[in-house]
Amino acid sequence: MTGAILGYPALIIKYLVYGIKIRRICKAKGYTLLRNGKFWWIGNNKSGKHNFTVKCKDKCYCIKLIGVRSKKILFGFVDENVYEIKDYTFALLWTMDGFEYELKKKEGYTFEENTVPVIVMVSESYKITEKNQTYRKEISGGDKTKEGYFYFGKDFLKIIKEQ
Repeated sequence: MTGAILGYPALIIKYLVYGIKIRRICKAKGYTLLRNGKFWWIGNNKSGKHNFTVKCKDKCYCIKLIGVRSKKILFGFVDENVYEIKDYTFALLWTMDGFEYELKKKEGYTFEENTVPVIVMVSESYKITEKNQTYRKEISGGDKTKEGYFYFGKDFLKIIKEQ
C-alpha cells in the first residue's frame, strides 16, 4: 500500500538513502566515487546514462540505478530499448491475471569502458524477469542481463563492502 500512496516521493527518499550509504562505504574503504551529474543518486529506468562509478582496489564498477515505486510492480528486461512492467499496486487477488505487461521505451544503458557494468535496483520489485524470445526467465542478484550484471541494492552494498 505504501507504493500506492507515497509512490515517487518514497522512491526518491530510498535513492537518497542509498546514495548516502554508497558514499559512506566509499569513504570508509578509501574507494573513489565518480558521480555522473549533480543528482547522481537518483535512478531513472528510462535514462540511458549510468549514475556513478566506484573504483575499488581491484575492480571498477559502473552503476546504473533503476527502481519501481512499489514492490507489487513486476519488472522485466526486454532488450536495450524496452523494459516492461506489470502493475499490481491496486489489484485484488481475483483480478491479477487480467493485468498485462506494459512495454516502456528506454535508452540503452551506457557504461564506461574497462568497468564492470552493473544495474542496481534500489527500490525492489517482487519479481524481475528477462525476456528471451518467447519466454521470461526470472533473474536474481548477480545474474547477467543483456546490458550488465543485475543486483538488488543491499546485495551490491555487500559486494563493495567485501572488496
